[in-house]
Amino acid sequence: MHWWAVMADGIQAHMPDALQRARLLPLLQQFADRVEGVRTVVLASVDGFALVQAGTSGNGERLAAMTKVLMLALPGSNTPLLLMAGCDQRTVIGQVLWNARECGQAVLAELGGS
Repeated sequence: MHWWAVMADGIQAHMPDALQRARLLPLLQQFADRVEGVRTVVLASVDGFALVQAGTSGNGERLAAMTKVLMLALPGSNTPLLLMAGCDQRTVIGQVLWNARECGQAVLAELGGS
């Protein structure tokens, strides 16, 4: 079951329910664990609300509201979502991009968007 959220543009959107969020958490944690320097991974609404957060540090709500992170749009889902990774200086950006793409595909598959 999904819950509805009203986006800033006034459009209602389906958001992942608690069971889906629980199934998404390991996908995000795997992304954070795979890439050295990725401190936090957040799946967020385009309005900046953190839906699922994994990693070693950081506040998901603050990360979702700030843009000093890698952000990847997940266009295949019923709801526009962002996958964000908060990285430190050790991070190799190519590894982050590759793993973000892989994680994003897994998230969309879990949500039934691909």
